[in-house]
Amino acid sequence: FGFSLFGALFSPLPPIATMALTTRVMRMQSQSQSQSQGVRCRTCTTMSSSTQRSRHLKKKNELNSSLALLASLVITVTPAAAHAVSIFEGNYADPKHPGCARAIASNGVVSGTDGTPGCENGEPQRPWNLSGKIFEDEKKIFIDFSPKGGPKDLTGEWVGNGVRFPDGNVWKKL
Repeated sequence: FGFSLFGALFSPLPPIATMALTTRVMRMQSQSQSQSQGVRCRTCTTMSSSTQRSRHLKKKNELNSSLALLASLVITVTPAAAHAVSIFEGNYADPKHPGCARAIASNGVVSGTDGTPGCENGEPQRPWNLSGKIFEDEKKIFIDFSPKGGPKDLTGEWVGNGVRFPDGNVWKKL
């Protein structure tokens, strides 16, 4: 798992939860060493059959492995990475809709307002939100404009001071 996938699926844990998870994994490793040296856990000593003990230990080992994997993922997330900023994040000016709000969030959500055609002369404004997906390495964003009657995957490309769209329109970053 890379951070981007992990970050997309889970919010970063607070430091106290990370510390608690790390402590739990260390305790599990210590218990595992004790068990390998012939010392049984408290639950195993109360079980009458070896089949029950075997099933219990198998489930416990599976849980320990899962927690260890989760702990390794959490520990690799640094505070700096948890708050990474996209080059696309910010407010923009759209020359086709003068004065109307345009914003892109680091999670790809694109929001704004539309007037008729602009928003500079007190025109009534209609707010909107669109979903998008940012590909930082390629310096591209794919935006679903279908809720506004546009294409489902409109590609925007970062051009140094804003986002250029296929029709030549450039939203300039403010």
